Amino acid sequence: KLAMGADISWYTEMEQDSKKFYNEKGEERECPALMKEIGMNAIRLRVWVNPSSGYCHREDVVAKALAAHRQGLDLMIDFHYSDFFADPSRQDKPQDWKDLTAMELRNAVATHTAEILSALVQHGIRPKWIQIGNETRNGMLWPEGQLWSDKGDLPNGWKNYVALSNAGYNAAKSVCPDASVMVHLNNAYEDLDWWFAKFQSAGGKFDMI
Repeated sequence: KLAMGADISWYTEMEQDSKKFYNEKGEERECPALMKEIGMNAIRLRVWVNPSSGYCHREDVVAKALAAHRQGLDLMIDFHYSDFFADPSRQDKPQDWKDLTAMELRNAVATHTAEILSALVQHGIRPKWIQIGNETRNGMLWPEGQLWSDKGDLPNGWKNYVALSNAGYNAAKSVCPDASVMVHLNNAYEDLDWWFAKFQSAGGKFDMI
């Protein structure tokens, strides 16, 4: 079936700020219920490691996932591996990970991924899709996982990034073997065959894009 979805990661924060959600008739609805009512069958939820905002951490993600699960909505989990938004202009390491070695970073990615997914599974929720990183065209967890800078490609950039990405992939599959695990790039409308060729040549794993 065609997935019709939206990222509603922000809705608990909006509710805390006294925002409410209404359908076209003016009837109040919980956000996931409203998504179903307007024809959505899936949602995406972002995950941050230790956010200062107080949202998108494990407990908040589980609460939102449960609300979506009650509505029968499929779930995509979007790991940012950061304490805030990760995108092509910033792939900041979580504060708690800033002094880790390359090997320790890979272990942290695996542990964080498994912990979040295990918390969902313990509540009877199995994500259909799992993103390893957010907008990772230039890698993730900079500088260790960065692919290039304004001076050109970084030495061992693909090797280092793929090691981090695969740590997330393997952890995701260990907890949710039936989920489709993906890499996530910005500007998907561009010809990115070159990117995936480099990713796969370096041993990168993914089920879909």
